[in-house]
Amino acid sequence: MTTLILSCLVLLSAPGLAGAHGAPEVDEVPEGFIKASITSQPAIQGLNALILDAPRPGIMLRYEGDDRLTVLGTEGEQFLRFTRDAIEVNVASPSWKGLPNAPKLAETEVVQPDHPSGQPSWVTLSRSGSFGWLDPRLNELHAGDHQKGPRAWSIAIETAEGRTDHISGELTFHPIP
Repeated sequence: MTTLILSCLVLLSAPGLAGAHGAPEVDEVPEGFIKASITSQPAIQGLNALILDAPRPGIMLRYEGDDRLTVLGTEGEQFLRFTRDAIEVNVASPSWKGLPNAPKLAETEVVQPDHPSGQPSWVTLSRSGSFGWLDPRLNELHAGDHQKGPRAWSIAIETAEGRTDHISGELTFHPIP
């Protein structure tokens, strides 16, 4: 019985003891986080875009249309191709090479192109019509930028007919209280 009472007293006093020492020190705590939002999408049949909320925003595209769509990368190059049942990536794209969350491709799938620089080299990423990635265009607010207010972002989509449309939005900074 005495052991039970002593155990209860120790458990009741433990939060007080922990609180007396204060919170642990943490280095490099961010001032806040970036929130991305979509303000406009092209009227392309079967195309849906949504923001992936996380410490670093991402974007997911789902395409169920009949024609091929091509997402242009940060340098205007062909980056991703979407069809109803497949996603292909241009492994020669600077956007793919710089992607922080790029899925690992099997060595047999990666073709080292003999093409001149800038020529696409397509590899199948998925047999679905959707793909999400951490696009750097959704993380372009830097220290001090948030004081200037929301910042616009845009991702170009090229249709099979050669028309270029954009998924656009805003980046806003939210301070951590």
